[in-house]
Amino acid sequence: MASQAPTDHNETKTLLEVAVTAASLAGQQLLQAWANDRRIEKTAAHDVKIAADRRAEGLIVDQLRAHTSFAILSEEAGLIAAQGPAGSLTWIIDPLDGSLNYHQGIPLCCISIALYDGWEPVLGMVYDFNRGELFTGIVGQGAHCNGVAIHPSLIQRREEAVLATGFPVSRDFAAPALQGFIAQIRGFRKVRLLGSAALSLSYVACGRLDAYTEENIMLWDVAGGCALVKAAGGRVELRRGEDFQQPVTVYAANGKLERGAQ
Repeated sequence: MASQAPTDHNETKTLLEVAVTAASLAGQQLLQAWANDRRIEKTAAHDVKIAADRRAEGLIVDQLRAHTSFAILSEEAGLIAAQGPAGSLTWIIDPLDGSLNYHQGIPLCCISIALYDGWEPVLGMVYDFNRGELFTGIVGQGAHCNGVAIHPSLIQRREEAVLATGFPVSRDFAAPALQGFIAQIRGFRKVRLLGSAALSLSYVACGRLDAYTEENIMLWDVAGGCALVKAAGGRVELRRGEDFQQPVTVYAANGKLERGAQ
């Protein structure tokens, strides 16, 4: 089993293949549950927990632990310690990003898996199992969708750009906070809320969207997508807390887009 940071292209590619295999198996399971069992196990003020989500997580965790010894951070299980000597590499997984979309039958949901070295992404993948689109990327080596190289858009002006955003469960929904948020995003040509941070970031990586921002979102929601944007040549800014289990604020863009006020 791998126990140290990947040192060459072949080793990193092998780790990406491990993640892809895990996501493929989980995707099959989620598609079967889509037709037969999308029940909610638990509800919160702005969130739902889906039974299929937890089962997919177990499958992915088992696959990653069978082939690597790195620590794992997952939405439901939390932080799972490394097997053997502690290192800086951590798998970060969201077994079903877009849970409410999934429950409602809206085909905007996906599986996200990333490998981080500390706070720096090494690789990431996002699997849209409804459309059969697999986004993969290795930072410094490029990104792909179903094996075809992808790149961010070339849009430079905010008034010509399409921004994706969302409202995670931990954000401030008070009127002043929302008014401030609107002031930050109203300069864009259009704003889209897909209900999946990982898909939104994947679309920035491949040029379907020009930018993405979200406040107080959990790292597992965005880790895979942020890795894809960086691998594809885009820009990612992350405001974070002290550890992986605290909310983060993300701004990702194509690398050409003027920053403006955020």
